[in-house]
Amino acid sequence: MYILDIEASGIGNGSYPVEIAWSRVDGSQSFSALINPDSVDGWEGWSDEAIRRGLTRKDCCERGEPAAYVARQVSRLLTDYPVFSESPDQDQKWLDALFTAIGKPWPVQLIPIEHAVKASQRCALSSRLKTRRDAHNAAANCLLLIREIKQINAEPKPGKHHQTVLNSPLKWLKDFSFVT
Repeated sequence: MYILDIEASGIGNGSYPVEIAWSRVDGSQSFSALINPDSVDGWEGWSDEAIRRGLTRKDCCERGEPAAYVARQVSRLLTDYPVFSESPDQDQKWLDALFTAIGKPWPVQLIPIEHAVKASQRCALSSRLKTRRDAHNAAANCLLLIREIKQINAEPKPGKHHQTVLNSPLKWLKDFSFVT
C-alpha cells in the first residue's frame, strides 16, 4: 500500500505536475522527484499557488527529472499496488496530465486516503487531516499522511478488552493491601 502526493504548477486548467512523491506505509520504499516542465511541450504556465508552496519554475527546470523518467517510475513501482491520495481527484488529474504528455495510458487509479483505514475509523482520520497543516513538499506530506494513518490504526478502540482501571471490575483489589 502506497501514499502518493503531487504538487503542481497551479490548480486550474492547464496546470501540470511538478513534484511527485510516494511512500509505502511500512516505510520500506519511497520516491520523490521534481519534474522538469521544460521536458514537455506546452507546460508553461505557473501560478502563485505553486510559489506559495515553495516551488519555482526555475528550480523545477534546473533540478527536475524529465517527465518520461518520472512516468516510468510511477509505472514500474505503483502499477500492481493500491495507491492512496489525500486529494485523489486532483492528483489523478495531474497523473493523467503526466502520462498524456508522454503518450502513454496512466497505470494507477488513486484511492481516497480515507479508505486506508477501517470504515469505523474514517471519521477520525478525516478530522485529523482537517486540522493538520500540509508540508511544503510532496515527500514530507506523504510522511505526514502515513503518520496519521498509523496513529489512527494504533488507537485502541473502547470495548471489553480495553477497559481502564476506572471502569474495570475491582477484582484487582482483592489481594491488595494498604500499608500505613
